[in-house]
Amino acid sequence: MALDIELFQGESRQLVRTEPLIPLLRPVFAEETARHQGRPRFVLMLRNDPGPDIYEGDPHLTNLRADFGYIHVAIHMEGRVVYQKPYSVNSLVGPVLARMARQIAPEERHWAFRIAGLPTHEDGAERLPPVVDGTDDIDVSRSARLSFGIRPAAEPQMPLLDLAAYGVRSADSDAPVTVLLGAGVQRRLMVELDLSSEVEEGGFLVGRAFRRADAPERHAVIVDEVLPAEHSGASLMHFTFTGDSFRAMSRTLGEHRPERQLVGWYHTHLFPTERTIGLSRTDIELHRDTFRRPWQVAALINLTADRRVLSCYAAAGEWMAPCPIRNLDDDTDSHRSAHPSLGHH
Repeated sequence: MALDIELFQGESRQLVRTEPLIPLLRPVFAEETARHQGRPRFVLMLRNDPGPDIYEGDPHLTNLRADFGYIHVAIHMEGRVVYQKPYSVNSLVGPVLARMARQIAPEERHWAFRIAGLPTHEDGAERLPPVVDGTDDIDVSRSARLSFGIRPAAEPQMPLLDLAAYGVRSADSDAPVTVLLGAGVQRRLMVELDLSSEVEEGGFLVGRAFRRADAPERHAVIVDEVLPAEHSGASLMHFTFTGDSFRAMSRTLGEHRPERQLVGWYHTHLFPTERTIGLSRTDIELHRDTFRRPWQVAALINLTADRRVLSCYAAAGEWMAPCPIRNLDDDTDSHRSAHPSLGHH
């Protein structure tokens, strides 16, 4: 599908220029493509995830489709990928459009742009979640008037865990949660799971939660098992749990693993890891709404054709903080630090 950039001038937003997106971007990547022989072919993947709506360059530009806020650029030459990286739409096209705007009307301060011809779910692979048959909302603030009572369940006393016994040194003490991968879990996540390259996949992390012996206000989890979600919804850009996903997981825990807890969840992103782009805003909202225990973690697998990179995050105030990861299949080394991410080719 061809994508165009539309540039609008003035407070009335008069359309003054329409340019094909890929030719507009070719000069941006001229240095990268010059290193290789052959004619470059650009593959762009837009993420339907909100990004900043203002490019704060000179002049400022308003992104009218900031709901598609991120774009993954892959450059193919001679049948192989020679470059790929995710960007925010504003950071990638903003400088090009700002330069164009200055050439058209140097004194104009009001500019806007949008990407026309954006893909919809019908344009790509998608797995729809099952249809929900009937729902009901309960106002717990009026529970005294209900025929049944609602009250918070008491939290069991959480055991302490000495991280030093697992080869994790105190240098990782600032993290809200330290993640220990039990026997075979890293191999399961990084090698054995059959993960789609067309839609995001996800599931649950099952294990045990602890308070840290050296810092009881912080937590550690040992992930013993990975359970792919059933009855989930997915597309190129998003992964969705359903009520049936949680019921199937709860049934598995209750029947076969009653001593284990739901310590978090995992899902994939279909582009390489990038330091400035981790969990999306949608991922963070899902985690905060659904996985509310302070020790529950969100694991992200950045997936490409030849590489998987695992990162973990936990709630830390108003944001999600990276969690150190320790693979317990490694030889225990008291001088070893837990890593912020794990990769596998």
